[in-house]
Amino acid sequence: MQKVEQLTIFTVDDSEIVYRNIGSILTEGKNCNWVGHAFTIADAYTQIAEKKPKVVVLDIHLKEGTSFELLEYLSKNHPNIVIIMFTNISTEPYREKCKKLGAKYFLDKSADFERIPLILEDLLLHK
Repeated sequence: MQKVEQLTIFTVDDSEIVYRNIGSILTEGKNCNWVGHAFTIADAYTQIAEKKPKVVVLDIHLKEGTSFELLEYLSKNHPNIVIIMFTNISTEPYREKCKKLGAKYFLDKSADFERIPLILEDLLLHK
């Protein structure tokens, strides 16, 4: 039987509630290692560079602006990172823009929380 690697995950969201909820999901996941969280875009750049996660769960709107620039930067400079957009604004224009900028998944916070473990499980199986 082949040993399954751990999936390192980093999250970026300015909501304390989302931080706690997503944290409980990620710490319960098998073969998942939640390596950190940033509440700001500036902090996200620094921590992602240091921790080198395989997956980034990224909110669109943060207190200091949108994360589109971070999404584009990660897609261009770290193409092996799987980016999961996780937002309250799940309109089609945002969905299209995120996919164009390199997001692999686009989830609605109000309806798709339970999809996160399923996506991570799928990523573990198909890496």
